[in-house]
Amino acid sequence: MARQKWRDILPRYQTFLSHMIPILRETRRIIQELDPDLLYDTEVLDKIREEEEKRNVRKVRALAEFSAMYRSNVYQIMKDFIVKYRDRISLIDIKDYIIDFLKESVAALRILRNITNPDQKNLEKTYLYQLVKFIEQRLLPKGSSIKLIYEKLLNYSTEFYESQRHLLKTHTYYREDLKHPDFFLIPGISPKVYQIINNITSFFNLDPNYGPFPEREKYEIPMILKQEVFLPYIDDIASAEEDAIEAISERIGLRVIDGIFLAPQERFVDLLLENNFLRKNEQSDEKIRLIPQFSNETLILHYLAFASRRRGFLSKELINWIAMNFAFLVYMGILKWKLNDENIFYSIFKDLQTNEKVLPYLMKLICFPNYLGLDKTKIRDSPQYRKEIFNFIGAEIDNLQLLIKEVASYCEKIAKEKKDNNN
Repeated sequence: MARQKWRDILPRYQTFLSHMIPILRETRRIIQELDPDLLYDTEVLDKIREEEEKRNVRKVRALAEFSAMYRSNVYQIMKDFIVKYRDRISLIDIKDYIIDFLKESVAALRILRNITNPDQKNLEKTYLYQLVKFIEQRLLPKGSSIKLIYEKLLNYSTEFYESQRHLLKTHTYYREDLKHPDFFLIPGISPKVYQIINNITSFFNLDPNYGPFPEREKYEIPMILKQEVFLPYIDDIASAEEDAIEAISERIGLRVIDGIFLAPQERFVDLLLENNFLRKNEQSDEKIRLIPQFSNETLILHYLAFASRRRGFLSKELINWIAMNFAFLVYMGILKWKLNDENIFYSIFKDLQTNEKVLPYLMKLICFPNYLGLDKTKIRDSPQYRKEIFNFIGAEIDNLQLLIKEVASYCEKIAKEKKDNNN
């Protein structure tokens, strides 16, 4: 098994970042010293790149290949930019733009490389710690009870519910062992389970039954028939049907009553009442009927609160998905902060080949106890698996754009506080 200590993982995370910085820094120096008129002929850049590659041959193979690929991409981007604008704006302006874009990129890489401390001293002041906690508070907060966690999630759900839901909808759910499930483990929400939750919401809101509240006299709680909800999906959720039904129900705050009904758990009833997802209606027989008025969000947030509270029991796929999203948000938030939206080198940072070299190690760092407290040994090292989830996360970026902007703004706040403290 690969070594999983902080001092082993951090240098691996920093390796490729440390090789990207001098390439951009040296490129910036070269462009600064270059006569703007020479930029018109892009073959000049090809010759410069070839000379630079000859000067950087003493590296291990993996680093040499990455450096060559990275430098080639940098020069190709500059060439494309020059060709596109050389007949529209002056070569002096083109040169200045390239220099500024390179300067921004180096600044972003330096923040990423120095995102935390090797010895973990004063970690509360590091970018990694502060950003993870900032995101965690919105998407996967910690708390002493599901109720407290649920309320924290609810506070941010108006702005970030799409991101909260996204955190549960793993795109590698099909890797879970459905034939031999471990019901102590909490998986992500597959499309089938999402349909089940959607149907449960509809049944509760449109046509619920009502029955005695087992823990409280004179109260009636809404109930729906278990069979109506699960029967169409029983072959998809597991072979051990009853266990699967109870496990899914528990994660969304429900329970099985008399073997045939689904109804809210007692503690979930209190939570629903406090947040107006249940309303009291006094009947003619003086019994108080609790009328449901909730949405998918009501149940999804309970699932997320349940997963957060029991994060030591998350499935391997869910751990990888959560860690990937957190790493992506930290990474993209820093880029959003440091790079102008027009920066021509943005694409390199978002390139799959770059992400593969940086994000997997950032995922592991984020899993350590002082951060998310997830099982970092479950982070997959398979290159094919990395490509799989990186491709999916790119496809879902719309869900996270608002949060990326918030992370970028928070980076600015952290930087200002650091500057004020140093003065």
